[in-house]
This record gives sequence, C-alpha cells and structure tokens, in this order.
Amino acid sequence: MTAQDLIDKIRSLKKLTPSEAKIAEYFSRNYAEIVFENVTSISQKTGVSKATVVRFISKLGYHRFSAFRSELRHSALLERKPLSTRYTLKKKQLNNNGVDILGRNFSDIMRNLQDTHFLIDQKVFMAAARIIVEPGRNLYITGQRRSYAMAYVFHIMMNRIRSNSFLLGPQTTMLPDLLMDINSRDVLFAIFRHPYAKQTLRIARRFSDQGAQIILVTDSEFSPLADLAHIQIVVASEGFSIFQSCTAVTAVLETLSIAALKFCDKTIYNRLENSEKLFREFELFWSSKSFDTAGMEYLKAFRKKDKS
Repeated sequence: MTAQDLIDKIRSLKKLTPSEAKIAEYFSRNYAEIVFENVTSISQKTGVSKATVVRFISKLGYHRFSAFRSELRHSALLERKPLSTRYTLKKKQLNNNGVDILGRNFSDIMRNLQDTHFLIDQKVFMAAARIIVEPGRNLYITGQRRSYAMAYVFHIMMNRIRSNSFLLGPQTTMLPDLLMDINSRDVLFAIFRHPYAKQTLRIARRFSDQGAQIILVTDSEFSPLADLAHIQIVVASEGFSIFQSCTAVTAVLETLSIAALKFCDKTIYNRLENSEKLFREFELFWSSKSFDTAGMEYLKAFRKKDKS
C-alpha cells in the first residue's frame, strides 16, 4: 500500500468525525513513519483516544491495527528506505523530550513477538521442525551479512541434537565445494532478511535446482526467495532502531529447536551425553572444578608472597 493508496482509502470514507480527521491528516503527512507507530503513539500524537484510532483503522477495512501495519510493512520492504533516511525518521522521534527509549524499544519487541505469533501457522511451523531433524537428510543452514550470527547460533543448536548439520557461512571461495554434493534429500534452512544478500539467493537456487527442500525464515511474504521456499516463516522485525530487530527471529529459531525435540528419537540422549564428554575432555567451558583448581593455585601463590 503506497501513500497514495492510503490517501485514496481515507477519501473513500463517506464521513469523518473531527477526531478521525485528525488521524487522517496525520497519516497523510507522516506516511513513512506510520510503520513504526502503534495505537498508543498515534493517539498521543494526534490527541485522540486509542479507541478512536482503533475504530478509524476498522473503517479502513482492517480488523486489527497489526493487520494495517503489516500491509504498510510489506510496502516498506518492497521500497526499503536506506539507513540514512531511517536515521532521519528515528532521530526525529528521539528528539521528542521525555521519550522512554528503553520502554519504547521493549514495547516494539513485544509487538513484534505478538505479530510474529499471529503470522505463523502452527501446522507449518511444526512441519518445519520435523523436517530439520528428519533422519537421512543433510541439513544446511545459511544466513549472510547481518543474518549470519543468527544462522551460526541456530547451527550450534541443531548440531547438538542431530548429525549431518552444516553451516554455509560467508566463506565465498569455499561455497562451490560445499554445494557440490547437494541432492534432493537435503534441506536448506535459510535466514533471509532485508537487505537481501545475493549470496543467499545463489545458495538457494543451487538447492532448488537439485530438488532439495528449502525452509525460509524471512521478513516478508514477498521476499526474493518466496517462490523457491517450500516452507516460509515470516517474522516481524520493525522497531525503534534504524536496524531491523533480531529478537523475534531469535525467538523463532529457539522455538524451532524446542519443537524439533518432539521428533527426535532416543539416540539424541547418547549424542548429547557424548558431546558433554568431549567438551569435558577438551576443557572447552568453565566448570566449578576448574575454578577450584585455579582458586587453590591463586591461594598458594598469595600465601607464598605473604610469607616473603
């Protein structure tokens, strides 16, 4: 929905109350900022009640404000503004004296979580959880640029509960070697958010050409990979920052790792037990025993120094 589309929708309404006219005026003058707003902030900025804002959104044809904002977000994603423009918009919000930055950001995070929960079909979500731990499949996980950190963390979780899990990171020169043996039984799990990395597109096309399944975690139904994905999980990610929020994406990945346990067999216990044994042998992590040893050494050194 473009700015003109929104204006046309407002004009199609037969009659507006004085309060609704204030909202309409605000929308027409601040179209680029509405995607970052909520019912409370619009109420405060227009001087009308929250109930009036909700009724006006209903008049525009939306059963809830999140549906209205979701349509605006899709348009914003298709015409994503550069960070410099987003900075200008956010800076104006930050210059508002008395703004509770912590509270506002937390509020946006909670709204993203709620919107994401609303967007995800439970049956589709559980199907994705089943596929990523299905025996006989190789699982490849990728995320490029800002999505790489999330892909890395998800790979760690998956690698603990299943074998044949591979991370496709930013090592461009090695990718052809890693993709050489892809077949139709393999699965690609891709985290793909704006700005959409071409490397992820290339990887996904390779999997698609080989008939492999693709599970996509993205920020829009209209992302460039939508047509290739067998399962697509859309996550809300707008917020108070000039960057996209990562919280809802991280929550989805964590929940997928939980849901996947439902489809794991008893061999996972042995795998987890063996991994813990290896971690102890290689002394990878801090333990109370290592602390006690270090503490005793420190105490001996301290006493020796004190005597001298």
